[in-house]
Amino acid sequence: MKLHTDMPGRTRTGRSVIAFVTTALLTSAVTGCTAQPTITGVWAASDGSPTKTINDDGSCTGMYYDHGRVLDIGGPESCHLSQGQTNGLYDLVVQQPPNQETLQVKLDGDTMTVYSGGTVVTALTRQ
Repeated sequence: MKLHTDMPGRTRTGRSVIAFVTTALLTSAVTGCTAQPTITGVWAASDGSPTKTINDDGSCTGMYYDHGRVLDIGGPESCHLSQGQTNGLYDLVVQQPPNQETLQVKLDGDTMTVYSGGTVVTALTRQ
């Protein structure tokens, strides 16, 4: 079976793959595609509240805040980070059923500043 080619040594499929990869790389460069930051780890809070833990699977402890204070009603918590916003903040959705809170966080290396309604709730430092 002979493959149809317009260029010696290259098939149409091969050129299509090269075009696709080139387009993907250029799109990534133009849009400033960056990796999603990680929030996993053990965090110490500046507000004096207990140490917080965020695991790879999204489970977390001590992250549910209500009116600026840590609230733990018992049961598991989950933490999920949104895509970044243009202002450099991320939405952090914390659930401890039946409660859910959406906080905003600013990440800077091993520091995560947590906001609620535009007000700083606490600053967390990864241990």
